[in-house]
Amino acid sequence: MGSGAVPEPVPLVWNGESRLWLMNPELETPPRPLPLPAKPSGVTYRDNTVYVTTEEPAGRVLVVDPRSGAVRRVYPVGHTPMAPVLSPDGRDLYLALRFDNAVASLELETGVLRRAEVVRQPVALALSPEGGRLFVANLLPEVRPALDDENPTIAAEVSVIDTATWRVLRNIELPNGSHSLRGIAVSPDGAQVAVVHILANYTRPTWTLEGGMMNRNVVSLIDARTWERIATVPLDDPDLGAANPWGVAFSEGGAQLLVTHAGTHELSIIDYPALLARLRGRSPPDRLFDTAELELMQGIRRRVELPVKGPRSVVVARGSIALVTGQLSHDLARVDLSQPGEPPERLAPGDAADLSLAQRGEIYFHDASLCFQQWQSCSTCHPDGRDDALYWDLLNDGVGNTKDTKSLLMATRTPPVMWRGVRPNAGAAIRAGIHHIQFAEPTDEVATAIEAFLDALPEVPGPALDFHELEVPKTDEASCAKCHFPGVPRGVLSGAARRGKTLFEGRAGCVRCHPHPNFTNGRQVNPGLGSGVKYDVPSLVEVWRTAPYLHSGEALTLREAITDHNLLQRRGQTGDLTEAELSDLLAYLRSL
Repeated sequence: MGSGAVPEPVPLVWNGESRLWLMNPELETPPRPLPLPAKPSGVTYRDNTVYVTTEEPAGRVLVVDPRSGAVRRVYPVGHTPMAPVLSPDGRDLYLALRFDNAVASLELETGVLRRAEVVRQPVALALSPEGGRLFVANLLPEVRPALDDENPTIAAEVSVIDTATWRVLRNIELPNGSHSLRGIAVSPDGAQVAVVHILANYTRPTWTLEGGMMNRNVVSLIDARTWERIATVPLDDPDLGAANPWGVAFSEGGAQLLVTHAGTHELSIIDYPALLARLRGRSPPDRLFDTAELELMQGIRRRVELPVKGPRSVVVARGSIALVTGQLSHDLARVDLSQPGEPPERLAPGDAADLSLAQRGEIYFHDASLCFQQWQSCSTCHPDGRDDALYWDLLNDGVGNTKDTKSLLMATRTPPVMWRGVRPNAGAAIRAGIHHIQFAEPTDEVATAIEAFLDALPEVPGPALDFHELEVPKTDEASCAKCHFPGVPRGVLSGAARRGKTLFEGRAGCVRCHPHPNFTNGRQVNPGLGSGVKYDVPSLVEVWRTAPYLHSGEALTLREAITDHNLLQRRGQTGDLTEAELSDLLAYLRSL
């Protein structure tokens, strides 16, 4: 460290704030805030410089002086950059561009950006120790047909990128039902990759929760050199789930594997050499929902209850101190890994503010302690309030009616709810979901707060919009076809999307079932797929991110939904559109 340098801070990020918190590495002073021009989505640091990604459609990298707070340089990079990682020589910054479905390498001296397309919604990155391989956690599975295959496989993947050529070398498929890959880390010796995620048992009806028969919470280990999956290990105990694993890190030297559980507000501290010893010579099992799998962590893992809500990122500081962000309670937990008997300490960066009803609802939405045996929360099947890209056989309309998971965006504004409209409104659906899916009884406080959270959920502007120019955010009184949520800055429609809007509202007739501003008429109609059964008309807001399509998920793309699966022309008069007109119409849909 050069003359006049200050110790590198431990940077921390909380949702909902346009500021960054810096922790003194000696942990002797409280975190201090660093105001920013936009909400941060990720952070890394080196040599007295902090690199911050912003949670924006026209996302940026901010180069910040940690002492003065001055923004030294700004790089435009893409839609919702996150998870920044510096190359070993500090010349390049690697980024996940979540809604561009891409990973980028930013050359810091020149600003040159290289991009590589990955699978779907990359949200976390981990670099091999020598810097040659970048491992990417893709949040959701690639969309594949479910009804055309007796044994479908729908699973999220880990992408491997060669940092020299910036080429995707392989996409490593995880077990069937894997989704919500939130955290990824490479062991200090570079031998293994650990990725935490949810494993959904979506191929069977939702009869029971016991034994994690709907969802399990797991860590998958991958050989970093051969890219073969070593094992997928449940983080749950036989009768107590460890819901929603999020952050993952190795302790110094790799003796411990640390996993945060956003649903149960815990930190798992795993004896990593002991885990590897148990897995040595053992092939990954074919039946991951066998009860015996839940015993793999017995005796080698310690579950630590944290004094924060919604723990997500975990950072190891000063060798043996784990710092965990309380993402929903806006605080920090300090865990001394060398002192097993010492309770975690809560560090509050500022005065505690009263939480709004919607903020309390966000905590409940992610809180698996409301669920029988803590196996899952609302966010397990609805990550970020959206969908898990899977097909579930819920019991609200009998068995054998597998349907695509619906996004909950707009649910409070577009009654009735569920594909068959069996719930009159979002409040009723929330109460029924807690009762039938979490096997618990909802209180009015919990259900009302979750409804407020969903009502306040803003849309993410589509990546097809032009963000070189921003529209003025609309108000409630000036709601319009392209901006249903007040205060959300949006890009403008491209020329193709403007032509598509004319078709949508005119000759194609889509607007009859999907009128402004909610893009649904709230009715049940026969979609013309042969069964004669009526289904709820879904909102098209954010339709660009919710594949697969139709209640059955038969249409893998938007194009298939309005062409191949629209032979009776009940979902728009698209049969006589030219290729150019179809392209324009799709451009508009991807802008919603």
